[in-house]
Amino acid sequence: MVRDLYMFSRVDTEADVIWFRITYENTLHSEADITSFFAEKELDIRFAYLDSSEDPSRGRYVMFTEAKKDMDIESIANELERMDVVLDIEWGVSKNRVIQSVDFPLHIIGDRAVLIRAKTFVNFLNVLNEHVPQSEGLLTIVGLRNGEGAARYLKEVADMDDSNFMDLLGELLVAAGWGVLEHDMDITELKGTARMIDSFIAGEYEDSDVPVCGYISGFIAGYISESLGKVVQVRETRCKAMGDTLCEHIISPVPEDVKIEHLLRGR
Repeated sequence: MVRDLYMFSRVDTEADVIWFRITYENTLHSEADITSFFAEKELDIRFAYLDSSEDPSRGRYVMFTEAKKDMDIESIANELERMDVVLDIEWGVSKNRVIQSVDFPLHIIGDRAVLIRAKTFVNFLNVLNEHVPQSEGLLTIVGLRNGEGAARYLKEVADMDDSNFMDLLGELLVAAGWGVLEHDMDITELKGTARMIDSFIAGEYEDSDVPVCGYISGFIAGYISESLGKVVQVRETRCKAMGDTLCEHIISPVPEDVKIEHLLRGR
């Protein structure tokens, strides 16, 4: 899950930012007990989240607060650790007042991830386009591989089937900040469209005469092919970078004896 990122706190410049990451036994009163503890210590919650998605019997409580510089945080942490529902605790002080609301190292779709600006990603694309022959095909192949991996992961953690696999993709793309996906696909004919509203690539790209979201086309193709066990190709025909209102990707089947990588390389 991708969460909001608070980069700097400016509420009280005379205080330090304190973070707690608590693993707790997941009972009906666990979260309330921990929250009450912080209230008793007069530690106001600036940002917090709860997560029990990996193991329903255990939860994670991540909280960011601000404390006066003379407050004994270690004693508070030790007292918190002695609570019956608390299994483990980590904590730290950010004297530079940085609040980071995701765990480090961050994991997305089962692998380590990093957060970068969309503009940074587009800068990579521009450098590749300037210096690498047939860079669009290369980026599409990279997207293809990543889409296949995303589908394999979702198969492991979600009840994926032919009726919901595209909806799962839509939720994934929104959570990752890529854009909003609308889709219309006939899974028997392997034909349809995938429309991306506010694509993170096209939104940061300068005006273009050609579609620029080849990486996303490849990702969608890899995801659908892995989900259905049938190979499809995806081609962007409308793009916000070209002045269109959204990015439209056309889905079509690939003959069984042809690999999509060969199509992309023009063989």
